[in-house]
Amino acid sequence: MKRTFQTLLTPGFSSTFFLCLMMLTFAFGVAQAQSDWQQIPIPALPPFHPAEPRRVELPNGMVIFLQEDHELPLIDGSIRIRAGSRDEPAQKAGLVEVYGEVWRTGGTRSHTGDQMDDFLEARAAKVETAAGGDSTTVGWSCLKEDYDDVFKLVLELLNE
Repeated sequence: MKRTFQTLLTPGFSSTFFLCLMMLTFAFGVAQAQSDWQQIPIPALPPFHPAEPRRVELPNGMVIFLQEDHELPLIDGSIRIRAGSRDEPAQKAGLVEVYGEVWRTGGTRSHTGDQMDDFLEARAAKVETAAGGDSTTVGWSCLKEDYDDVFKLVLELLNE
């Protein structure tokens, strides 16, 4: 019986041939991937020397940590107050967490929450508040030229 190219292209033979070809390709790929991971060279890491923040203690006992980074014209800050959910009475469980969430969005006497949103959005700035188990925080981030205005808003939140 003489086989021609036409008889080799039958659907049964073609699918079997393709399956065998795929199995050989997969087996070759697995054999290549079996290398010892310990033989991979590990490059040395560049030295890392983070800047130490400067500690400043104010006359009222408040401690400020300053760390300058002149790479971007941004000023980020946070204020942490030692008052969290562990200090709340059992009858008012959850009050500190609710306060941390609505402190910023609720606004102040002179600015509503929506006015604060508009003010901050116009300056690509943010002011956020949060409360946890042992502390409550106010954080902000703004461009250097907007710092005075944004920090006034932060102080307004703290005072009212």
